[in-house]
Amino acid sequence: MIFEYFYLVFIAAIGVIQAAVAHNGLRGISFFNRKIYAYFFMLISLGPVITAFFTWNERNLTGVIEGSEQFYLFMLAIVSAIGFTIVLSSFLNHSRLRNNNIVCEGLEALKDVTFFQALRYKIIKRK
Repeated sequence: MIFEYFYLVFIAAIGVIQAAVAHNGLRGISFFNRKIYAYFFMLISLGPVITAFFTWNERNLTGVIEGSEQFYLFMLAIVSAIGFTIVLSSFLNHSRLRNNNIVCEGLEALKDVTFFQALRYKIIKRK
């Protein structure tokens, strides 16, 4: 059940992250070229997850995962989803966003380049 809870939160977090980056135009950490695909992915990922959460007590025993365990699993799943999104989106968008110039700093830089390209630029700029 611990893995099921972790997996459900992980999938839900990835869906929400993709919808948020699509809404804000952060192409550097988006899995998709078009916003509509990200919103569709969110619907596909959140639908089964929400159903699973609302039917949790019918399928599983209650009280097996305590509140503090839920907190740690939730935080671990969120951090894992963010890391997974950064790595996969950088891999998918590396060639597409390769020669873009970085105009802004911080999260705004992710509108034009991937996370690792922005990080490399920041490190080179410091030297």
